[in-house]
Amino acid sequence: MTGAEGDGDRAPDLAPGGAHGDGAGARSGGDPSGAGQGALHGEAEAPMGAGGSVRAELPDSDPSDDASDPGASGSSVAFLEQALWRRLSSPDLEAAAQAWLLLHARQSPGVRLGVVVLSAPDGALTPVAVFPEGREPSRRLTRAAEAAVARRAGVAQGEQGRAIAWPILLGEQVAGVAALELDASADARAAMRQLQWGVGWLRDRVRRVAAERTAAGLAQARAGLDLVASALAAENHDDACRSVATELAALAGADRVAVGERTGRRSQVQAISHAASFGQRMNLVRLLSSAMDESLDQRSAVMWPAPAEGPLLATRAHEQLARATAAEHILTLPLMARDHFVGAITFERPRGAPFDQATVDLLDAAVGLLGPVLEERRRNDRWLLGKAGEVAGAHLRRIVGPRYAKRKLALICAAALVALFWLWTDEWRVTADAALAPAQQRAIVAQFDGYIREAPARAGDEVREGDLLVAFDDRELVLERLRWSTERARLTLEYEKALAERDRAAARIVETQAEQADAQIRLVDEQIARAALLAPFDGLVVSGDLSQSIGSAVGRGDLLFEIAPDDAWRVVLQVDERVIDQVAPGQQGELVVASLPGEAFPITVEKVTPVAAPHEGRNAFRVEARLDASSDRLRPGMEGAAKLSVGERRMIWIWTRPLLDWARLALWRWAP
Repeated sequence: MTGAEGDGDRAPDLAPGGAHGDGAGARSGGDPSGAGQGALHGEAEAPMGAGGSVRAELPDSDPSDDASDPGASGSSVAFLEQALWRRLSSPDLEAAAQAWLLLHARQSPGVRLGVVVLSAPDGALTPVAVFPEGREPSRRLTRAAEAAVARRAGVAQGEQGRAIAWPILLGEQVAGVAALELDASADARAAMRQLQWGVGWLRDRVRRVAAERTAAGLAQARAGLDLVASALAAENHDDACRSVATELAALAGADRVAVGERTGRRSQVQAISHAASFGQRMNLVRLLSSAMDESLDQRSAVMWPAPAEGPLLATRAHEQLARATAAEHILTLPLMARDHFVGAITFERPRGAPFDQATVDLLDAAVGLLGPVLEERRRNDRWLLGKAGEVAGAHLRRIVGPRYAKRKLALICAAALVALFWLWTDEWRVTADAALAPAQQRAIVAQFDGYIREAPARAGDEVREGDLLVAFDDRELVLERLRWSTERARLTLEYEKALAERDRAAARIVETQAEQADAQIRLVDEQIARAALLAPFDGLVVSGDLSQSIGSAVGRGDLLFEIAPDDAWRVVLQVDERVIDQVAPGQQGELVVASLPGEAFPITVEKVTPVAAPHEGRNAFRVEARLDASSDRLRPGMEGAAKLSVGERRMIWIWTRPLLDWARLALWRWAP
């Protein structure tokens, strides 16, 4: 048999000798050579894959004891099948799955056992239907279901494919699996084909249930967002309450909706749907306030008449409201903002229109978003003086009134800290970003145009004086020297010949040419000597890497390397312009680099550059300092922080100086 990955409609093909696949089942794209045959012979086991594991402890039952005849005949069987067909449309997914399994078992001859496993809300796979009802699936059936989930394809296990299973896939997600155990006389190929077709109905049903849940969630979110938008679009708090009450009445299909807020220990009605104004002394308003208080005091939603199932709650105020009005069904939902209740909303419906669970969930989700919005609108609509007075009064009552011992203790501690900071003095140190740089830096440049032959050094290497940094290809220079040497030998022979012939003019000319050849040889020798660039002193290669440029051309004057000594350093500080007036040459300080946070190096300021440059969004001046103590672990380019000692100051002045300087500058700008 060949299983299909995904939701394919092609019927599987069960070969008489076994199944093409990977041992425990078959899947599309299996090994055509049959190397994985034998799925129908032997008990190949496969653990559950990414789809999860079947959540059930299944006993090791013997399938030979499962004597069940699903093919009973007679009028009672026909009536049972009609009932099962009706159960297929049940809104309960588990009941529909059980009816599907019973019908499938009755229509597929040779089915001994069956199980339908679906994904629970937590993602685990749980058996929801078994055949025969009340029986536990055998281990063979469980192994087939696990293999189908792991492979995401239909599988057949056991002799002649006695255990078959097909996964229920929603895209790439495993939503469940259906597995059947067959008699030895059953046609496994036909049973697998029928199971694949039947699983299509289960897949569509699971997809429809998921779509319904998603639609319900979207409806709740849409309703809540519409209400929040309506509340935010209102000009003030009262208009927001009236707009929310009217929209909630339309959403809930209620005759009247009242929005109330908790003021002290009582609730006050702020808005009633379809009512522009009302008096707080009206009997209806008092009854609505009592119903809201009843819900808030119990910290729970209250429904009247009370549902048969659920917690036992007091509903006396709701009953009085129902008697005084024509409402037969009342629901009050509390409004919560942050961690406390700030009000409640009461819904009234006429006779014959009770609140079902779906409506309650929808309203609860919408009201849950309204609480913080309405509370924020109420607080923002107060007068500014009222807000300030409320805050100041609350803090003053907590300080001078009873209780709040921690707040009083905190105030005493704050006063003690102020006194301490006023009397406490310490060394004021200016902090600045710092970077380590070598005291001097030597550039190694190309002496002539040429090609790189060897470059053993690169940035970060430590070199000693005389170490080879880079060598240029000198083969052309060697040939050039050989040419001039040959020319010099020829000229020597001509010179001797001219002397032998006593031809002084020719001898003078040849002698001049020989001197020219000697000069060319010396020039070539000098170029050959410059073909190898050596380190001028002991130090560290700061920049330059020609290891990947072997054979490439360089021009005369091109920068090849930069070398810095490793025992002489200078520190470059970026001092903020607000404290640059406190820095002067000769001041002492400390440097801590990021790579050595546990070690501080003493420094001395040598030079303050009177030129500012932007640094991290602020103007900073470049200050150079000398590193008084070195370490072999320091490297050029290391960054850290430096602190320069300026003098003795009060701690309160040190901490508040930036704020005071900013205030002085701001006042001077605005002063006439």
